[in-house]
Amino acid sequence: MRALFSSDAPGVSQALWGVLRAKGFEPGDFELDEDDTPAHSDFFGVMSGLLRVKCCSTGEERIYPTGSGSAWLGAFLMDLGGGHFARAARGVGTGLA
Repeated sequence: MRALFSSDAPGVSQALWGVLRAKGFEPGDFELDEDDTPAHSDFFGVMSGLLRVKCCSTGEERIYPTGSGSAWLGAFLMDLGGGHFARAARGVGTGLA
């Protein structure tokens, strides 16, 4: 399932939308694939789903395990702050960097 961020999207994508806007990033610069039942979940050691986030302007891509007890949001925040997505396009207006 490939989706661009939308303010109407539920769950994980809604959380990511809010984080990107609050941090001053351009949400349209990001794509996500959310898989609730990955085919190789045993291989990855996850019980729930996987979330792939791609930044179009930099080409950076990360995969986060989702589900109960996962720390995907914290890892995503770290990647925005100084990791893989730190050089992503910034939105118009002021962000809380």
